[in-house]
Parts: sequence; C-alpha cells; structure tokens
Amino acid sequence: MSEQAAWAGGHHGASGTADLGDLIARQKPGYPLEQPFYNDPDIYQRELERIFLRHWLYAGHHSQIPNPGDYFVFEIADESVILVRGDDGAVRALVNVCRHRGSRVCKDPCGKVKRFVCPYHGWSYGLDGRLLGAWAMPKDFDKSAHGLREIACEVFHGLIMINFSGQPGDFDEARAALDDVLAPFDLAGTKVAHSEVCRIDGNWKLAVENYDECYHCAPAHPEFAESHSIKLPRDRIEDLQRELAVRAAKAGLSVGPVGNLKSEDREGAEALEFFYDRYALFEGYLTGSQDGKPLAPLLGGLAEWDGGASNVQLGQVSFLLIYSDHAVVYRFTPRGLQETECEIVWLVKDTAQEGEDYDLERLSWLWHVTTAADKDIIERNQKGVNSRFYRPGPYSTMEGFCVEFVAWYLARMG
Repeated sequence: MSEQAAWAGGHHGASGTADLGDLIARQKPGYPLEQPFYNDPDIYQRELERIFLRHWLYAGHHSQIPNPGDYFVFEIADESVILVRGDDGAVRALVNVCRHRGSRVCKDPCGKVKRFVCPYHGWSYGLDGRLLGAWAMPKDFDKSAHGLREIACEVFHGLIMINFSGQPGDFDEARAALDDVLAPFDLAGTKVAHSEVCRIDGNWKLAVENYDECYHCAPAHPEFAESHSIKLPRDRIEDLQRELAVRAAKAGLSVGPVGNLKSEDREGAEALEFFYDRYALFEGYLTGSQDGKPLAPLLGGLAEWDGGASNVQLGQVSFLLIYSDHAVVYRFTPRGLQETECEIVWLVKDTAQEGEDYDLERLSWLWHVTTAADKDIIERNQKGVNSRFYRPGPYSTMEGFCVEFVAWYLARMG
C-alpha cells in the first residue's frame, strides 16, 4: 500500500475517537500536530479544561473600567466573568452566576451600575460581590455565604489577566522580567482607541500558530513586509538589530529577548508564560504606519523614536505589538471546535485625542488589513487540515515559536 493510501485510510475524523495518548506518543519533534488535534471534539473539550480554564487569560484593559461601577463581561466556554471597578478602586473578576439558582446576573456586555441585580429573582450584589439583598428567604439564611464567586485577577501594566483555576500560577517571574522592559511604554497610561472582533472559521491552534510565525509574512502580508524586518530570518537582519540596539538604548528601551517559553523551563508549572523582544523596522519607518510616519503621541515617557517594534506574549493566546507611539493587543478565544474569535485592540496614550493627536483610520490600517488576510489564511489552512490527505510536514527555521507552542501544548494535554 502506498504511503498516501495508508494515510488516507488511517486518519481520525471529527468522530471523537482519537486516542490522545497514542497521538502524543507518536508526535514528531519539529512537526505540526496531527489532524485530530484540529477536528476532534473530545480533544477540544479537554483543551478547554486543561488550558483555558487553568491558565492566565487576558480579559481586557483597565481603561475600559476607569470608574467605580464600570464593568464589562468576558466569556469563554460556558463561563462568564464580570470585570468591575469597585468603590475601593480595585478591579475584580466576579463569576456571572447568581448564587440563588444560577442565572446570569449581567445581560449586557458592559455598563455602569451601583449594584448588580439578578433579573431572575432580584437578588442584588455589591461591586465587591457581597450579597446585599435577597427577599423572602428563611430566617436562618446567611447572606455572607452567598456572594458572587470571585476568580483570580491581576492588573499587569494596565492589562487585566484572569484565571479560573482555584490554584493559579503566580506572576512573580513575569513581573521580575517584564516590569523594567515594559515600564518606558507605560501601558497602564494608555486607553483603547479602537477594537475589532474577527470571527475565524478555524481551530484556535491554527490561529495561534499563524500569529507565532512570520514565515508567511513575506508572501501573504505585503503591507506588513514593507516595513517589518521580522519577515526575514534573524541572520539576515543582524546589522539592523545592532543599529536598533544603539537607538533603543538611547531611547531607554530594551531589545531583549527575555522569556520562559521553552517547554523544558515550564514543565509542571502553570505560572504566567511570557516573552519580550524588540526588532527593527526598515529604514524610513518610525512606526507601523503605511508611510512610516508617526501615528500618535509617543507612549509613556519616551522622548524619541528608535524605529523598532516589541513583541510581547502573555500566556499562549494573548499577544502585544508595541511601537513607540501605540500598541496593538491580539487575543484568540475559542468559540467552538473550528471557530475562533480574534479580538484586536489598539492602545494610545491616554491623553491623546482622536482627530487631533491621531487619525483612527491611519492608526488601525495595518493590522486591519493584516488580520483580514490572516482570516483567509487560517480558514484555508483549516480546510486543508480537514482533508483525509493532510499530513504534517516539518516546520521551517522561522517557525521556532510554533515548535515551542506544540511542545507546551502536548505537555499540558498529556
């Protein structure tokens, strides 16, 4: 029997019958995952439990809830969480499940309230989750034991991170490594200038792998490739990186890299995974704009441009690209076995005014067109992976982050 015939007759479809242990055992180092990882419903359910409900997730930016009572809702799998600013100024993550009979408390995706009132039976809760009122209950009913449940929440340089696990990994290593390199940008002193949600008909891992590598950037993203040197192998941009290091140091920025993404460094740990580095834009480009010219006021306390862009990864599904004048946040959230939500958020200095300090169309242009192209890429990738003839080929030398992602993923799923 030919190799092609053997493979076509032996693949696992979306029937939920794939043996996960066998799949993990036969995974080739340096290769993408086999087909069932992208279309098996049982594996997908395990991912939700083992990955998304155990590890730190980016929920939003603290500028979305600047005042007490401001809130927004983040949802994943069957879970819903209220991110709210309390009367004490603290940001909390309250589970959006009434302690009476389980109804969702908040129906709207965002808003401002003095208290939360369940629309089913009228139980009311404070901004800190305490049960304030529950009428017609028995005399021995203890209100203090029936507040909204709270999950772990950290505000990290303005980025709200949450964790559904009862024993979340800590932030110590990430804070120690990233505080100094992120400080010059003052992400806590930014605001959301614009956000978009792109629905992708593809498995979340295909979306993450696509973001993780720039092997496809030159052929698939001409707008991005025009200005970003990361489209090339690192040995071809060494001179650009050396020049950037000088300019970055003068501007008070680090080129890195720093991080803990290698799977052998993280085995058995569920602390926040992270990565940071800064790479050069091509000559004539100060930021990620169509013409290379500035798009917004310099971030934080920066006084000059270095012509670089910083890659930041927080966890396995949240990414930032930080230029000198704005930042772009990417978050990938699974909405089904082959459906992924990609949210893109543009951050600018919190004092910047639209129409005066930045033009929204110019600001969002690059990552709007790039995301539209990626949607098409990922959806065609999913269609090919669904074929009975799909068989993973080796990763290139420019897909090292994909190799690390697969190793991390298999370690968590095993």
